Amino acid sequence: MKDNAGSTWQKPCEAPGPSRRPPSAQPAPPAAARTGLLPALALLPAALTMAPAVAHHANSAFDREATITVSGTVTRWQFINPHAGIWIEAADENGEVREWTGEFQSVQDLYRLFGWNKDTFQPGDPVTLIGNPDRRPDHYSMWVEGVIFADGTEVDVRNNP
Repeated sequence: MKDNAGSTWQKPCEAPGPSRRPPSAQPAPPAAARTGLLPALALLPAALTMAPAVAHHANSAFDREATITVSGTVTRWQFINPHAGIWIEAADENGEVREWTGEFQSVQDLYRLFGWNKDTFQPGDPVTLIGNPDRRPDHYSMWVEGVIFADGTEVDVRNNP
C-alpha cells in the first residue's frame, strides 16, 4: 500500500486477543468468581476489623446475672482507655486479704457523666464496689456497676448521670 506521499507501508497486523475469540473460545472465569467467593473475600478485611470491637464489648467474662459487693482500700486507680480500672484490697469472709480488680466503662463516659478523672481515687481511699463477678473461679474481679465513697455518696456508673 502507498500513502499520499508515495511511501510504502503495511497495514498493522492485529493480534488475536480475547475480544477476537468467539464466545465458545473465551477462557472460563476462575472458580472463585463463578461461586461468588471473590466478593466475599473482598469483604473479609472489613469483617475482621469489626469482629474485635464486637467481641470486646460483650463483657462475657463477668456473670451479668449476679451482683456482689466488695469493700476495701484502693491500691491503684487506672484512668485509661479502653476501660478504667480500680484495684482494692479487701478481706474475705475468713479475714484473708485479697486484691480485687474492678473494670469500668470508658474514661470518656466516666468523665462526661460523673466528672471523674485520674485523681478520683487515691491509694488508701476506702471504697465499696458493687458489680458483676468474674465467671472464672478464683479470679477476684468484677464489672463495676456502682461505687460507694467513704462519705456515703453512691454513684451508679452504668452510664446513668
